[in-house]
Amino acid sequence: MTTRLRLSVGSIALLTGLCFLAGANAAPVLPPETYKKAADADIAQLKEHIKTCDTDPSQAKRFAPTAKSLAMIIAMYGEATGDAALRDGAVKVAEALAKKDFKAAGAAAKDLAAKGTGKALAAGGLPGKAKFGLEEAMSPFRGSKVGGLNIEKDIRDGMKGGGLDGSALQILAARTAILSEYTLAFPNEKAKINKANEAKWEKWSKDMIEVSKKLDAEAGKGKGADPKEVVKLLKLLDAKCSDCHNEFRD
Repeated sequence: MTTRLRLSVGSIALLTGLCFLAGANAAPVLPPETYKKAADADIAQLKEHIKTCDTDPSQAKRFAPTAKSLAMIIAMYGEATGDAALRDGAVKVAEALAKKDFKAAGAAAKDLAAKGTGKALAAGGLPGKAKFGLEEAMSPFRGSKVGGLNIEKDIRDGMKGGGLDGSALQILAARTAILSEYTLAFPNEKAKINKANEAKWEKWSKDMIEVSKKLDAEAGKGKGADPKEVVKLLKLLDAKCSDCHNEFRD
């Protein structure tokens, strides 16, 4: 799935409002240690992205969408681990980013810390927060030179049997699981043309969540992880992305 997927502002507002009312889109079930690892990495990365936006306005257009996406990813990490302070703090950062108030976003991000290890919070309608939408949810898949997190490149490098270590693969898996959960809430116009397209969108989004869970489980075995299984799962993840992109891009 890439940034070429499009939504109208009106359809985003309607859909996210429905998600909020329904309390849908609960965080995927991953081990607390995976979420802790991913949250620590993404909080640090969020601060760097905000700093870039604040100190170099010429780069804000590229880096701000990923910064907001990171904030919303972190918010769902908080929801998944029973950490209301992390969830609410990350949403506050995302809301500041939605206003392009990078100084306020940076100030809010300073207080972010992953401390949750308990039962997941009830789904709080995160897809409806901070004017978050599909294009921003897809932004982390882009290359780092254009403000992304290299997710697509890391997946494809890993398919060749190289690249990320176990911890990095777990972080990637957490990111793709969360982003797929958000994607589930943001079908574009083509996906909403008929029931068949809606079903495909839902299936591919859910498939990506399940493959991400399996990738995390395998990578979490450390030295006991099966390299062939890791490559297989990365290929599946890439295939789901490609299928959705090829079907629903403009």
